[in-house]
Amino acid sequence: MNKNLKKLGSETAKNGFKNEHEICDKFNNWHNDAEAQKWLEIMQYNLNEIEYVKAVVLHGYKADVNVQVQIKMKKRLILRIFR
Repeated sequence: MNKNLKKLGSETAKNGFKNEHEICDKFNNWHNDAEAQKWLEIMQYNLNEIEYVKAVVLHGYKADVNVQVQIKMKKRLILRIFR
């Protein structure tokens, strides 16, 4: 393998790991991060319903970042009509 290609591959992988941590940091700070808020909206979350977001970097899995989003459950009022 060409030495330059090997170096490029190594640097690409290192930047990928750095990027994963940056993405986790953005999700974990979603209240203050406009880009993370946009990502959550793209994933069809209503920002007003989110209780918390927790992102972690996974190792040994195909997905590199795991993001948990907990939303507030809506209470439904059920009306029964008796005759």
